[in-house]
Amino acid sequence: MKITIQFILVLILSSCASKKSIERINISDYEFESITKAFDAKKLSYIGLKKNCVGEDRIKMSNEKDCKNCVAINNTYIFWTDENKSYVQKFDNCSEFNIIEIFDFKPTEFLKNNTTELQAESVKRYQVDKGTYRTVSHSCFRNYILNDGKIKYEKKFDIFDLTGENENLNFKTNNSLQLIKLNNILNEIISELEKENRFERNKKTCYNTVYSS
Repeated sequence: MKITIQFILVLILSSCASKKSIERINISDYEFESITKAFDAKKLSYIGLKKNCVGEDRIKMSNEKDCKNCVAINNTYIFWTDENKSYVQKFDNCSEFNIIEIFDFKPTEFLKNNTTELQAESVKRYQVDKGTYRTVSHSCFRNYILNDGKIKYEKKFDIFDLTGENENLNFKTNNSLQLIKLNNILNEIISELEKENRFERNKKTCYNTVYSS
């Protein structure tokens, strides 16, 4: 009886340890900041972009291209230059993807030319009139971590604040920011690569999880 109880305790502790290990992977290894820290360690300048939406309905059937038991709920992209070649790599909460060389955009050059503006500017809220602002419950957000090799800083904004051409008092100012110009450039690159199915999931890095923020 004593041996049986000890065996059950071992199983419980083993299960807890496994669960903690999985949670550690979910919460740490593929978090945006953890990904960028890996690039910091390589002493590379880079542009990191995380896309996520609030209130988004997701219905997704698993298939052979995805990680088992994992539904991707956010996408992260890192753009960087190394030895005069530029690259992008995609990550989500399930795994990482292959590295792709890009030719029409040089992250290091963009940062070098625009760091002052990027640091100083910020997207203003959707403003209807003095003291009145609009928000929505369902929206998408962009989180940037930028490192020009000397300074590392973060920028965030709500896509909704870029809309409302005829109502939003900050529409023109927001859409003229270097940060938004950068966002438009990266969106174009990402859309083209997605359209061509260039992002290939590295299934060796899959984590068997369901959700991660």
